[in-house]
Amino acid sequence: MREIHAVRSLVALAAGFALTAGGAGLMTRAAVAAAVVMPDGTMRFDYGRRPPALLVCKPETVCDIALGSNETVLNIAIGDATHWIIASGRSGPGGATPHLFVKPTQTKLDTNIVITTTKRVYNVTLRSAKEAPHPSISFFYPDEDAAAKAVASDQQRLAIQAVLAGTPLVSPDRADTKYKITGDAAILPDKVFNDGVRTFISWKTLPLTLPAVFTVPTTGTAQPVNFRVVGTSYIVDDTDPNFDLVVAADPDRHGHPERRVAIRHL
Repeated sequence: MREIHAVRSLVALAAGFALTAGGAGLMTRAAVAAAVVMPDGTMRFDYGRRPPALLVCKPETVCDIALGSNETVLNIAIGDATHWIIASGRSGPGGATPHLFVKPTQTKLDTNIVITTTKRVYNVTLRSAKEAPHPSISFFYPDEDAAAKAVASDQQRLAIQAVLAGTPLVSPDRADTKYKITGDAAILPDKVFNDGVRTFISWKTLPLTLPAVFTVPTTGTAQPVNFRVVGTSYIVDDTDPNFDLVVAADPDRHGHPERRVAIRHL
């Protein structure tokens, strides 16, 4: 999914304008779809949801319909070709993202455009109005995003299993075991290594009291970090060169001082 922060809203509240005798007014909520307003003002719709996506455009102003990456436009059909001007373009590395640019020639226009591509069919309602705060629209692809996340999750799971089995799914020069481990024997791990993305802290048997993990910057204060326990290993989603394992002292239990292990990359 390193994704952009967005503000969730309804198109009915943000961009759903219907024309009235005096200008632009709000459409009924039943006639518009839910969307997200992106930080750059683009309105992003869930592909395939009903009612169709809506693009409101000012007369004599070019508006943008951005489609999915790595698809090619095959056909374009618009209900009112007389009063709407259409052009196509592409953006991104290698021109991977197709765009459709539309421009209404006057106000109070209401039509639709159907776009077929090598991957999808888009049906977009087009409307012209004096006020159009979101002249660009794009799409989320929930099914495709979910499938991509599932694949990424499976790949991560297999990578972790392979690393723990001693056969990391990385080239040998990235399987880094150059660590010095010193400290309290009760929580001293048997080995520490990283695969270029994650750090693995492994014991033959997990300590009776699980230690917390801290990063140790060269200057400043040590900071706790999150980790996962898989089998008898900690997995830290970081490759910081310096970690400390710490079991805090327990003042309520005599003879339980702080336990600490220093892990330093060589």
